[in-house]
Amino acid sequence: MSEIDEKEIKRRFEVISQFEQDSEVAARDVEHVRIRLIQHMSGQQPGKKKIWRKIMKSRITKLAAAAVIIVAVILGLTFTGGPDIASVSWGEVIEKVEQIPALTFDMKVEISYTENNKLSIQSENYVAGDYGTKSSLYTNGELFVLKYRLPNKNVAYQIRPKDKTYIRIDLSDRQAAKGQDTDDPRTWLKMILSGDYTKLGRDNINGVDVEGIECNRPEMTGESGVMRLWVDVQTNLPVNIEVEMMGMEGGQMRPHKFVMENFKWDVELDESVFEPNIPSDYTLKER
Repeated sequence: MSEIDEKEIKRRFEVISQFEQDSEVAARDVEHVRIRLIQHMSGQQPGKKKIWRKIMKSRITKLAAAAVIIVAVILGLTFTGGPDIASVSWGEVIEKVEQIPALTFDMKVEISYTENNKLSIQSENYVAGDYGTKSSLYTNGELFVLKYRLPNKNVAYQIRPKDKTYIRIDLSDRQAAKGQDTDDPRTWLKMILSGDYTKLGRDNINGVDVEGIECNRPEMTGESGVMRLWVDVQTNLPVNIEVEMMGMEGGQMRPHKFVMENFKWDVELDESVFEPNIPSDYTLKER
């Protein structure tokens, strides 16, 4: 950009100070650029600081949004919509969650039989690297199955309180290995971040600023499936994971949608949470 003397800068500001402004938009953008400029000035050359002081002393302190953007351009800044806006470091998401020993989250599952006939399942989920996973599944507010996966003991259980029955599943070392548990959201995170993905930009989920990506992993979801991940821009921790795929239900392939949300990362979970405690009057069912 060509050099502009201080007299010309002042003249241009006199012109743009006459713009009519939308108060809400202007206030937001003025605040963004004000903070951005303050940060930039801390490492800027003395000459440009002098210009900024003259600008602030002039009568254009009520700049329109367009005017403050011009301020940034004149001072050699790149305005990107805000002052050093936090952004997700996607390469660090897995590394960060792998260091967390225990977490809880909720999940919603929707299985479509027809357009007007859908099964909705809600679950409360507990994950601890030292113990395994536990999921309490509900339909219409009623608990219908408890799932335990205990890799250190090479066993998993499905317990149905309503029927007073349970299933025991012995796990091989391969099945029990880390990364094989689809009840652990980190398994899905690794899948999503393992290859190419499309950025979805920014959004807000329950008051949390997030950035999202989506991808398709045919080996997991089929050709038509899609997986989305939304991550807190401040903490680099997942806020929401969505998976849409075809899955077997009732002997047929049907659309499934999973939504993992309400994550609580790095919580304390006692080993007793993962103890099945199957009542003596429950019947073991053969698989």
